[in-house]
Amino acid sequence: LISNDISVCVIYRKLAQKWHPDGYSGAEKKKAEKKFMDIASAKEVLTDPEKRRKYDQGEDPLDPESGRHPEGFNPFQQFHHFQGSPFQFKFHFN
Repeated sequence: LISNDISVCVIYRKLAQKWHPDGYSGAEKKKAEKKFMDIASAKEVLTDPEKRRKYDQGEDPLDPESGRHPEGFNPFQQFHHFQGSPFQFKFHFN
C-alpha cells in the first residue's frame, strides 16, 4: 500500500504541474482550475485508506451525504403519491 501511495503522489505531482491554473489564461484557465481540483480530490481519496475503502465500495467519500441513507433509499419517495404531478425534474450535470 505504501508503494501505491508513492505512485499516486508521483502521478499527482506530474498532473498538478501540467494542469496548474497559473499556466493558463481565459477559457482554458477555467478548464485547468476544474482539472486541478479534480486531481487534488483524487489524490485525497486514493491516499487516505478510509476514503479509498468508501470509494472502492461505490460511495463518494468527498460527498458528506454519500452513504448516509440505507440501501435502496429514494429521496423522492414522498412525492410518489402525486399521480400526474405537474412537477418535472431535469438535472444538468457539467
